[in-house]
Amino acid sequence: MAGHPFDPVLATVYRRMGGLRITGNDGEFLLHRLDDQVDGLALATGARRRGTQEPFHSSVAFGCIPDLAYYYAVLPGLADERGLQPVIYINAYAERYVLPVASDVDRFFDTLSRYLEILVVDEGYRLDGMRGVDFPAGVPELIARDRRLVEMLVAGRFDFIMNLGDEYQDWLARVKSA
Repeated sequence: MAGHPFDPVLATVYRRMGGLRITGNDGEFLLHRLDDQVDGLALATGARRRGTQEPFHSSVAFGCIPDLAYYYAVLPGLADERGLQPVIYINAYAERYVLPVASDVDRFFDTLSRYLEILVVDEGYRLDGMRGVDFPAGVPELIARDRRLVEMLVAGRFDFIMNLGDEYQDWLARVKSA
């Protein structure tokens, strides 16, 4: 994809589903469509990849929150020996920052599903659809369950792409120390 090897787990997801849209009262997740007619990965990544500006230069966007500038992407340059690529969350608004959220795509979907389990029992969400916690910023303890990701963070593997302000230094410290 875009000159990078394709993550094998993401390739399997696309072979089986081609795309996905999860909708809820207060948020959505869109897995970009990829099939014989539409290459949503190229469309999503290509439009942002112009130039060498990070985080878009080093990443391949595979999902987003529709109609907002929040993206989920893999980092092919940090692939492990099996080709598994870590997943990052990109806030592409003016304060642009990146939060590493999983050591690979499988762990990303596992963590996202655990977040959805939190929403199911969240009283406010059940009553009026207002989330009491956001993903991924509000769930550092879930992110920290991915020990391989924590090891990568401690080793500084994401330092080249993260631009965290003071408000996310606490988040990063909580993930690293969990």
